Amino acid sequence: MGTEKKPHFSLNVNAELYEDQFADLAIRLPDERVYRNVGTAGSPFQLEVVNFLEKGERPAHWQEMPPHELLYGKGWRCIATLGYRDGDPARPAVTFEVDVESLGEKARAYLADALPGAG
Repeated sequence: MGTEKKPHFSLNVNAELYEDQFADLAIRLPDERVYRNVGTAGSPFQLEVVNFLEKGERPAHWQEMPPHELLYGKGWRCIATLGYRDGDPARPAVTFEVDVESLGEKARAYLADALPGAG
């Protein structure tokens, strides 16, 4: 029985990326603030989120939304998380919470640098 061992690392989660039934994207930050219209300006997920978390540079196209909308509106689902490997800010990492084949077009474009096979 060939079980593949995956390398273990801890991921300090700093943001969660959500996709709704219409393929729109939103991000939830650790302080529970939620923003919609993420991923519309062509910046990669990691760069936008890290710049916001570390430098306070919120992209102009992000619009704040009530956090409860992620639970009760338009079928939102968490598709990816961003954090730091082993707590090291020099090592950002994305983990997928869903099968990457199920991602919508906007999510695939926004997460292109983190998709399997991206280099």
